[in-house]
Amino acid sequence: MKNTLFAGAVTAFVLTACGGGGGGDGNNSPPAPVATKTDAAGIYTGTDTVSDTITGVVLDTGAYYFVYTNSGTSKLGVVQGTATASSGSFKSTDAKDFYIGQNTVLNDNVTATYTAKSSINGTITPASGSGAGISFTGTYSSVYDQAPSLTSLAGTYVGAAGSVKTAENVTVTIKSDGTISGSGVSTCSFTGTTTPHATGNVYDATIKFGGSPCLYPNQTISGVLLVNNNELIAVAPLSDRSDAFLLAAAHQTPSQ
Repeated sequence: MKNTLFAGAVTAFVLTACGGGGGGDGNNSPPAPVATKTDAAGIYTGTDTVSDTITGVVLDTGAYYFVYTNSGTSKLGVVQGTATASSGSFKSTDAKDFYIGQNTVLNDNVTATYTAKSSINGTITPASGSGAGISFTGTYSSVYDQAPSLTSLAGTYVGAAGSVKTAENVTVTIKSDGTISGSGVSTCSFTGTTTPHATGNVYDATIKFGGSPCLYPNQTISGVLLVNNNELIAVAPLSDRSDAFLLAAAHQTPSQ
């Protein structure tokens, strides 16, 4: 996996035709598996074999988002897809690796084993068959078992956001009714809402961006949002999966 600090223009949340920059297989992924309920669902934290820190979430549907960061090399990215996961076996043939700020999107396969509500350990390998795979380990976080609460989620978060195209620092405010507002240093602003996901302590989010200087003014995109260890993480791949938006921001103050 690759990385680039959770920096990236908030405007990247609405990129609609980015094109992957990472090799010829960037946009030719196989069809996604049919999503089914899975006991692999949870929030996981861990590391990989190239010293990245991993924060991942597997939804009850089998959709997953493995975010990787490395403070030493200022890299950030996310591996996203849908897995078939049951009886301790986790497999995905539609993974996309979005390398933030580096114009790179790669097709991957993910194979892992898991113990429900305990751990997940696996390998991410290039779908092309060329290149070495990256192994990772993750420990289940009990945060996933807590009841979601918009009141607890409310506050101001400061950090960075990005897509494969660009990056910038951002400030995001979430109110106790789930209303979202924010802006980046480019002065692109956005609004939106977040609601608890059907299962687990994670949230569904919808964002609408303002006008200029946003790259794609007045467009809307949806994704997943969670808070773990006081850090807000949001991920939203585009509908064609040619790019994805990532956000990582630390909680600053409560907001009503």
